[in-house]
Amino acid sequence: MNLLRGKAFRVFIIVQLFIGAVVAQNIKQEKKKNIVFILADDLGWMDLSSYGSDFYETPNLDALAKEGMLFTNAYAASPLCSPTRASILTGQEPGRLRFTTPSGHVPQVVLDPKETYTSDPHDKTATPQTRTRLPNDYLTFAEVLKENGYSNAFMGKWHLGSEPYIPENQGFDVVVGGREHPGPPGPGHFFSPWNCETLPVVPEGTHISDVLTDEAISYMTTNKDNPFLLCLWYYDVHAPFQAKRELIEKYQNKLNPSHIQRSPTMAAMIETMDINVGRVVQTLKDLQLEDETIIIFTSDNGGNMYDGPDNTNPTNNYPLRAGKGNNYEGGVRVPLIIKVPGVTKEGSTSKVVTSTVDHYASLLELLSIPFPENLTTDGVSYVKALKGEDYERAPMYSTFAHNVIATGNRANISMRQGSWRLYKFYFDGPNQEHRYELYNLDDDIGETNNLADIMQDRVKKMQILLDAHAEEAAILLPNKNQNYDGNSADAWWGSTNTQLSVLDKILHIEASEDNPKVETVYTPNVSKGTYYLTFEMKSSGNGEGTLAWKTGKDKDYIPENKTEFEVKHDNQWHQYKIEIPLSDRLSTIQIQPSQSKGKIQIKNIELVNEDGYYIRDWPLY
Repeated sequence: MNLLRGKAFRVFIIVQLFIGAVVAQNIKQEKKKNIVFILADDLGWMDLSSYGSDFYETPNLDALAKEGMLFTNAYAASPLCSPTRASILTGQEPGRLRFTTPSGHVPQVVLDPKETYTSDPHDKTATPQTRTRLPNDYLTFAEVLKENGYSNAFMGKWHLGSEPYIPENQGFDVVVGGREHPGPPGPGHFFSPWNCETLPVVPEGTHISDVLTDEAISYMTTNKDNPFLLCLWYYDVHAPFQAKRELIEKYQNKLNPSHIQRSPTMAAMIETMDINVGRVVQTLKDLQLEDETIIIFTSDNGGNMYDGPDNTNPTNNYPLRAGKGNNYEGGVRVPLIIKVPGVTKEGSTSKVVTSTVDHYASLLELLSIPFPENLTTDGVSYVKALKGEDYERAPMYSTFAHNVIATGNRANISMRQGSWRLYKFYFDGPNQEHRYELYNLDDDIGETNNLADIMQDRVKKMQILLDAHAEEAAILLPNKNQNYDGNSADAWWGSTNTQLSVLDKILHIEASEDNPKVETVYTPNVSKGTYYLTFEMKSSGNGEGTLAWKTGKDKDYIPENKTEFEVKHDNQWHQYKIEIPLSDRLSTIQIQPSQSKGKIQIKNIELVNEDGYYIRDWPLY
C-alpha cells in the first residue's frame, strides 16, 4: 500500500510539474515581443558586407541578416536625418509633416513654415521653409506601445528639437543622449567628454557607441521580464569623421586600388558600430530574449558623398546615384535587416519596396495592437513581406523640395511605383518650367537613362498621382524664384560677359567679350592634397585657358592658385585634365576657357583625386 501511495505521489508531482511547465510556456507565449530598433546615421546601401561592400567589414550585421530577412528595396523617407527620424516615429512622410531639412538643432523654433518666392540669383526656384521641431502633439508609435504596457527607452541621436521637443515627451521613459545635436554632442564628439546632460560621465576618450551599448545592455537586463521598446539610434557614422586609431590603421593596411570605398576612417567607424550591434544581439541571447524580441536595423539616409575625410569621399554608393542630401537612389535607398522570431525565415531576402514610414504600422500589426483610429499615415505594413510574400507596394513618395548645392539636389518630389521612379523638379527647366525624370530601376538602378521624353504617357499617369498626393498632404511646394538672374546653369554661374545655358547635358557659354569665366556655386569639402579637374570642351575662341581656385577663406583668386593650360580652339571635343594642388580646404573653382569672345561648350566635369578616384561631378540638365 505504501509503495502504491509512493508511486501515486510521484505521478502527481510529475503531472503538476508538467502543468506548471505548460502554464509557464503559455505565459511566455502570451508576453508581447520586445522591440530593439537600431538606427544608423548616414549609413549607405552599399556600406555593409552583406549588401556588397568589399572594403568594410560587418560580420555581426551580416550574421543578423542570416538570422532574419534582408530587404533590397528599402528606403528612408528623406535623404537627410531629422525628416527620416520624424517619419519613423509618426508614420508620415516629411512633406506631410512639413519637416523636410535636418534642422532639429537650430536655435529658431519654426512650427508653422511657409512657402517662399525669392532666393539667391542662381536658383531657379524659391524653396519652402521647414519645421525645426517635431511637435509633441503627434502620436508616436512609442506612445502607442506605452499605452499597451511597454517600457520605452531612447538612446542616441534624436535631432528633432530641444526641450520641450524631446523623447521624454514623445513616449520614452528612459533617455540617454536624445537631444537636439546633429552629431555626437561635443566637445570630444565621438570620444568623451560630451556636452549633454543625459549622457553618463565616463573616462575621457571613451567612444560614445560603446557607452550607448553599455546603457542598452543595462536597460535590457533590467527590463527582461517585461515587454520593452529600445530605440538605439547610434550617432555612427555621421561627421565628424573620427574612429579608434587601431581600426583606422587596420583599414589603411587593407586599402588597395580595387576598392571604390576608400576612407579607412569611415571603415573604422562602421566596424565600431557593427561590433556594438553584435554586443546587443549577444545580450539578447544571453538573457534568453532572442525568441521574444523583434530586431530592426536600418539607416536614416544614404551614404555621405560630399565631405572629404582621408582626401576622398566618406563612402561610395555605387551603383546607386548620388548620396546623402540628394533624392536620387543613393540618398534614400538604405540597408534594412529585420528579424522577427517565428515570422521571418533565416537568411531570406525580400525585394518588396518599403519606406521608413512603414515601421509604425508594421510593428503594431506584429504586436497585434490596433492601429489608432483616425490617425493619418503614409505607411503600409510590410508584415506580408516578412512572411515571404512578394507584392507591389502602393506608390511611395519622397518630398525633398530644397536646393542643396553641396549634393547637387534640386527641389523635387519623387515617387516610386513598382520598378518606376519619377522625379518632378519644380521650375527647373530652361525657362523655369517643371522638369521630369523617369527611370526603370529594374533595368537601370544607377538612374543613367532618363525615359521621361519617350514614355510621356507613363510620366503623365504618375504625375497625376504625385500631384494628388502633394495636394492631399498639403505639402509646401517650391515656387519660381523672382530673383533668378538667368545667367547660371545648375551648379555654375557665369561672369557678366557671358550667357550660360544647358542643352543635352552640355554647358553652353556664349561670351560677348574677352576672358569669359564660369565659377562653381559649390565645391566639395576636400583639402591638402593633389586633385584634378577633368572635363571635355570645344571652343571657337582663342588663347590659353586658365583654371583658378580659392582655398580656405580667400576672398580673391591669387596667382599661386592658378594653372594655365593649352586649349584647342577648333570646334572639336577635346579632353582636359588640370592639376589642383591644395594646401588648404577647397572653396571655389573657376574656369576661363578662352581669352577672347566666342562660343564654348563643356561637359562631363569631374573632380578626381591623385589616384584618379571620383570625388565630385557637376551634372548638367
